[in-house]
Amino acid sequence: MKVKRLWTYPLLFGIIGALLGLILRYAYTGSFSGFPFKNVLHSHSHVMLLGFIFNALLVTVWSTFAIEIDKVTYRLFLILQGCVAIFLVAFILQGYAFYSILFSTIHLWVSYLLLIRLWRKLDPNNKQQNLIKLGIVFHFLSSLGPYMLGPLMAMEMQNSPWYQQAIFFYLHFQYFGVFLAWMLAVLFHKATINLNKVQLLVFTVSLGFLFTHSLDFSFNHWSIQLFGSLGALGLFGLLLRFVKQFSILKHSYKFLYLGILIIAFLNILGSTPVIANLVVESRFILIAWLHLIFLGIYTPFIWLSLPKKVHPILWFCYGFALLSSEIGLLFPQFINKWTTIPIMWFLFFSYLGIFLCICIVHVSTIFNLRKTNVIIKM
Repeated sequence: MKVKRLWTYPLLFGIIGALLGLILRYAYTGSFSGFPFKNVLHSHSHVMLLGFIFNALLVTVWSTFAIEIDKVTYRLFLILQGCVAIFLVAFILQGYAFYSILFSTIHLWVSYLLLIRLWRKLDPNNKQQNLIKLGIVFHFLSSLGPYMLGPLMAMEMQNSPWYQQAIFFYLHFQYFGVFLAWMLAVLFHKATINLNKVQLLVFTVSLGFLFTHSLDFSFNHWSIQLFGSLGALGLFGLLLRFVKQFSILKHSYKFLYLGILIIAFLNILGSTPVIANLVVESRFILIAWLHLIFLGIYTPFIWLSLPKKVHPILWFCYGFALLSSEIGLLFPQFINKWTTIPIMWFLFFSYLGIFLCICIVHVSTIFNLRKTNVIIKM
């Protein structure tokens, strides 16, 4: 099974997820009445997290390390796509209810089987693949969060801080666990970097400590900032050691690694009480942070991994639209003062630019893949 054929699924879900995000931005303008905002938000986040980024990083790992995809693995992958398609619709129609929970759970269980098969195919002598294994461990660890939701609901604790933290636990060890470990595995492979046991331990512990940043949303204790600071400093210090190795790579990977360093540095700032309180109190700042990670780091990394190169003009347009969105989220007063556009409409139009760039890149790549397949068959 050729890995290139699998790119269609994450790219298609990326378009759908981005469209749902655009609808949410439009809903923020107040143009909808009776709009099921939370339901669409759940669908958007699940599709972008699992349908787009998880799928795309998995395909990137397979292709980068030339890992064989047998028939069983391929069928498991297709089952995952079916689950994403079903809970995409189920979340919109019913929110967190029977069908959305059922197919999210099936997706999780099937992903276990898929990642166990991936682990077995990894080379035990390849140190770069240790990060892939670590990502798999984080995936199993993150799933403890969803498993806690049932008992918490049974104890009527769905309004308690622990219910929210169970969700945060899952999310953190996905985007600051599985996703980061797999992305760095690919980048370190390109830069021929091998982590030794101490560095791998520092990386693992740092990501674990960074979870304490999520505790800021529910608790207020000095130890949260302490462990968050240690995790942030450990991650930033480790990544800083490999700047020289990345300096010899293409400019696109240099900029990407710079972005990863910026994210790591912002985690240090986020460990201070002042910044932590700002993130907790402002939903706009939280969205800006999440979009910086997903749209500013993971999406560009995925685009660099595509079989078809992204045109420089598209990179420029995407960067401009993302920067505009981030400025609007972080400094809404500035937008209201210096423009005649209401902030919600400004955010909508900035995200419209992001959406159009995603559509162009993904659709053109899908058509290119189909064209390549036709030529091969002929």
